[in-house]
Parts: sequence; structure tokens; C-alpha cells
Amino acid sequence: MDAPLFIIPAIDPSEVQRQAHTFDVDGRYPLKFYELASRGASPQEAVELVDTVMRRLGTEAQLEGYHYTVPTTDINAGNLESSYKKFRTMLEKLESQLALAEMVDAVDAGEVASKVLTTHFIRDIAGNLRAFTTQTFRCKKCNKKYRRAPLTGRCWKCGGEIVTTVHRGNIEKYLELARTLVERYKLPTYYKERLKLIRDEISMVFEAKKPKQATLAEFI
Repeated sequence: MDAPLFIIPAIDPSEVQRQAHTFDVDGRYPLKFYELASRGASPQEAVELVDTVMRRLGTEAQLEGYHYTVPTTDINAGNLESSYKKFRTMLEKLESQLALAEMVDAVDAGEVASKVLTTHFIRDIAGNLRAFTTQTFRCKKCNKKYRRAPLTGRCWKCGGEIVTTVHRGNIEKYLELARTLVERYKLPTYYKERLKLIRDEISMVFEAKKPKQATLAEFI
């Protein structure tokens, strides 16, 4: 996903993603920065103390004079492969992230867990559930797609078998992990209730019994 499709010889800093504009290009931090950090001040209080790309946009300094606080003899001396790529499963990646968060005193592991839930797991589960109910169907043989599956269950074009494009496993793959995070870090009740509602929706879609034929006499 992050592989470059082409190389641009000249880069205009104002045209790159805005996240890169917060890149720190200072050579040293002032004493006040450390004083603010020692009392746990908001980052907004220190934003003017550190030189960033954002503050240089529109000037000649946006293209030159970038500094750094830790010198190195080789810019390639760091890790050549991230741990995120080395780990194979999401469980391994998550456990590694949380283990690191628990070792760092400045990091609240529970806050990390809640962010993973809100920005990734819950959105992924709910999104896949919505995708399942609005999914298309495709032919296993010729790959023709259908908005609605033919009643015959076979492709009109080649007679191949029609299958779904989103499966139950796609929806539930992070459900147990999400529940474990809530219990492990004793997160607010909101997360527990949100997951319960999602689980109920999944059960309603996949496990609901067929409605019983009712008679008018039952309403009298």
C-alpha cells in the first residue's frame, strides 16, 4: 500500500500530506520545552517552541536548513524492517504494541487499547457487517458480479457457482480481540455495550430463526 508508484525528483512541501508538516526540524529544544514536559503540559503549549515544517511553508526555509537533534554517521543505520511487518497476525502486532505501552511510564496502555478499539476494531467490525448486508455476488468461474444473486444460484453467463464476496469470518475476526481488550484494561462500559450491540446484530443476521406464520386469532 505504501510502495511508491513513481518518483518525483522535486518535492513541494506544501503539496505533501499535512501530517508531514508537523515534522520536527529543530536542532535543539529550549529549556522551557523540557520544563513543560516535566509537568505534563499540553502539546499545544509547546508547539511554538519547536521548529516544524509547517512554520517554514511559503518561505525559502521550507527547502533547506532542516536540522536534527541526534546526529548519526549513517542515515541507514536504523532498522531495515519494522516489527509490524515481521509479525504475521494481528494478535502478535497488538500484543507487541500493548507490551511496549505497558513498559513506557509516559504511556497509558488503557488509552492505547481504547484508541485501537475506536479507530480500528469497532470500525472494522461494523463496516464489514454493513458491507455484508449490501454486498455483491460473484461467479467462481468467470468472476462476473451480480448486485443480487440469481434465483437459480448459477451464473447466467457461464453457469458457474455464485458465491458471496463478504463472509461471516470477515466480520467476526476482531470481535474476540476487542472483547479481550475491554476486560483486560477495564475500559468504560461504553465499549462493552457497543460490542454487545454489534454481537446482537451479527446474531440477528446469521442466527435469527425464521418467523412463525401467525393467524389473526393470535392478535385478538
